[in-house]
Amino acid sequence: MEFNDNKPIYRQIADYAFNCILERMWLPEERIPSVRELAADLGVNSRTVLKALEYLQNTGVITPRRGMGFILEADAVNKVLSERRREFYQVTVPALREEMRRLNIKPLDLARFLENGHSLLI
Repeated sequence: MEFNDNKPIYRQIADYAFNCILERMWLPEERIPSVRELAADLGVNSRTVLKALEYLQNTGVITPRRGMGFILEADAVNKVLSERRREFYQVTVPALREEMRRLNIKPLDLARFLENGHSLLI
């Protein structure tokens, strides 16, 4: 996994976990990879992974289960969708709006582009 400087690494690992959940690579009520497994797969320190898993636990996405590690909550997909949508509207949209302002792109132009999906409006 390649990390960027825009967000703490543990949050980027949490985003990776969110993607695994949304893409159904990790299934509700099943065990997720261990701290060691994730650290090895992602090439990071296990303490950083543990911090990411603590974040997931605090958001109610995973829960520890004695002798099994962490289990994905039954409603994890809905919680992840809610968190991702919140971040989209609070972080992504304002940044997009500012960039559109700088480039003089009107909301209607963006809507047309999104509808067509491939036609660049210059």
